[in-house]
Amino acid sequence: MPSAGMADITYDNFQEIDGPMLPFTTALPGMRNDWNPEDEVIAGAVGCHEQQLSGETASSEEEGEAEDKNCEMTWKKSQRLADGLMRFSIDLLREVQLESNRTNVILSPFSIALALSHLALGAANQTEKHLLQAMHLESVPCLHHMLGTLCRRLAESTLSLASRLYLQKGFEVKEKFLEDSEKFYEAKPMTLSGISEDDLIAINKWVKEATNGQIPTFLQQLPENTVMLLLNAIHFHGFWRSQFDANFTGPDVFHLDNEFVVPVEMMKAQKYSLSWFTLESQDIQVAKFPFKSNMSFVVIVPNQYTWNNSYVLENLPYEQLCKLFPREVPTTVKIPKIKLDYQLELNKVLSQMGLQELFTSPNLQKIADEPLFVSSIQHQSALELKEDGVEASAATSVAISRSVSAFSLDRPFIFVIFEDETGIPLFIGSVQNPNPNAAPQIKEPRDSPRDINMALPSAVPVNKSPSKCSSENHLYPPRKQSLDQLD
Repeated sequence: MPSAGMADITYDNFQEIDGPMLPFTTALPGMRNDWNPEDEVIAGAVGCHEQQLSGETASSEEEGEAEDKNCEMTWKKSQRLADGLMRFSIDLLREVQLESNRTNVILSPFSIALALSHLALGAANQTEKHLLQAMHLESVPCLHHMLGTLCRRLAESTLSLASRLYLQKGFEVKEKFLEDSEKFYEAKPMTLSGISEDDLIAINKWVKEATNGQIPTFLQQLPENTVMLLLNAIHFHGFWRSQFDANFTGPDVFHLDNEFVVPVEMMKAQKYSLSWFTLESQDIQVAKFPFKSNMSFVVIVPNQYTWNNSYVLENLPYEQLCKLFPREVPTTVKIPKIKLDYQLELNKVLSQMGLQELFTSPNLQKIADEPLFVSSIQHQSALELKEDGVEASAATSVAISRSVSAFSLDRPFIFVIFEDETGIPLFIGSVQNPNPNAAPQIKEPRDSPRDINMALPSAVPVNKSPSKCSSENHLYPPRKQSLDQLD
């Protein structure tokens, strides 16, 4: 991704998310993997482990209090982490959109990164190196330690994080991996009973509790010969700092493109305090809706009804976003009420990002002496936008012009939920159609949105299955086993 300089901009003057759970599943070679792609995944994980400074791949071990002290989070380190995770987020969204065929996409790159980092804890040599490179975190010092510190901080806000490690009876996991999993990812080991139905009930119960009931049935079945399952979950419930009055919510339309619209319930406000600007070089508008907590919902919307969002993702000066936002001004705002779920197996996406070996012959010798591989990585997340908030499982010049009086999310847009202090992206996605169950309608001729605005406004399961990879932020390792990852 090109490095961003100053952006060419024009200043124009409650959500809940359940993130993905990535399961890593490991299985033994030659064994069948029955991981069900329909199994749900929810976002999150807690954990940390150390890495070397500069660009070298770090050891997955942190020893002694002295090293822990050296791994204390600083502003510079947190910026490296945020930059890497933002690059990873954009890579993920771009690749997933290629597979999604213009559907809505909701991901928790933070959850997926936590799951992959947890896996890196048990990886060695090229496998570990490739995992860190895919996440753009190879130059982040003390990576696991920093992720753990970050997770603990986030857990003090409106973000809920939880991890758990399930092991098959008799499967010998290296003690160091278990210790580091709990130390950095707070993933306490639990033993599977061996009775599939009982284990399934216990796992789904834990997921339901960890996600505040947003994902009541995470798994439909356990893959055969599962030897290890790594689960993590994230739940975010953020309240708008400036809430919308439900009395002003009413019927409106969302423009799918230049020809079709769908009916939606649109939240509206006349004098909403909003920070936003127009990025003229890409013909887009960017706005930041702050939560009462230290997080923000950033949206990117085109001035036209159709756009090349892949180009926007590749050229967005994300490193400068926090510097580009002007002071808040009273703005007429329209934003659709949305409740969406998204589920995807990440095997193909991650393979396109350079992680093919996870699903064939990775080096996971820090987990067990037996050869393992990732059998499946699945991800599921949910987003709800409503009046009180959100809930959820190169160089250019600056041009400043008069404020426009309105900002409207009535056409396809990209969103990112950031942690403000560090700039860590927790969720990212694109909304193509907030009401996919409604039949598209041919719209009446009208001016372009630009003219209108100017006139107004991640679990990892590990099992003994073949080399198929599925992610639900769970991990299954088999003897050459397959590893399933949950987010």
